[in-house]
Amino acid sequence: MSGAIGYVAQGSPVHRLHALTKVVWALGVLVAALAFVDVKYLAAVMASVLAVAAVARVLPHLLPAMGRLLIFALVLVFFQAVFLDQGRVLFYIIPWVDALPVTDAGLVLGIAMGLRMMTVVTSFLVLLATTQVKDITVMLVARCRVPYDYAFLFATILRFIPVFIREARQVDQAQRARGLRLEGWNPWRKMRGYAPLAVPLVLLSLRRAEQLAVALEMRGYGQGGGVATDRPLTNRDRFLIAGLVLVTGALLAARAAGYGT
Repeated sequence: MSGAIGYVAQGSPVHRLHALTKVVWALGVLVAALAFVDVKYLAAVMASVLAVAAVARVLPHLLPAMGRLLIFALVLVFFQAVFLDQGRVLFYIIPWVDALPVTDAGLVLGIAMGLRMMTVVTSFLVLLATTQVKDITVMLVARCRVPYDYAFLFATILRFIPVFIREARQVDQAQRARGLRLEGWNPWRKMRGYAPLAVPLVLLSLRRAEQLAVALEMRGYGQGGGVATDRPLTNRDRFLIAGLVLVTGALLAARAAGYGT
């Protein structure tokens, strides 16, 4: 998943858009996904996100992350379908004792929740895959008037997520080479087995945080004297931002009129 979080260099039209345009698009997708409950409407929003990813030529890079998201979505579907006791019972997970009934209302709501989660997360993965972190940071400071400290914290988190995932994979491989085994269904054994992974990761994170603090101090971070300058918006960006705002407003109006419930 680390490869999907980072920037993917391409020459697509989506990459050439201003960071503000893509942030407005991602927020519009978020609003639409939260507004609608009907599976058909959520599927349409998800299809639009996949279309943008295909135009940006980053869809192949997102597939591994989407596969992991699908696992979480299926877990949401399972719990929602089992523990919502409304609607008609379709079948039982344990049929010989009629335990854990799966209802039609629970199944539909679970699918809607899974689709909503995948849509929102995938849209922000597309944003990160098509926009460099520094462009997002400058846009937040120069145009959204976000304090630089908060924007820098946001950028630092995005930069270190792939590093943390890569280090976690390296520690896991090193510990497995030393004989660590995490297979099996015993939860207590699994919890004890993850300790040799957690301790090195915590130590690595603390060391990296200390190195970052020293580097910032050496460069005079917090002393002021710098002004963030963002590149100007093109007419295409202005047109797209206005269109996205209008479409988002129309979707909210449709939801208020009773569509997508």
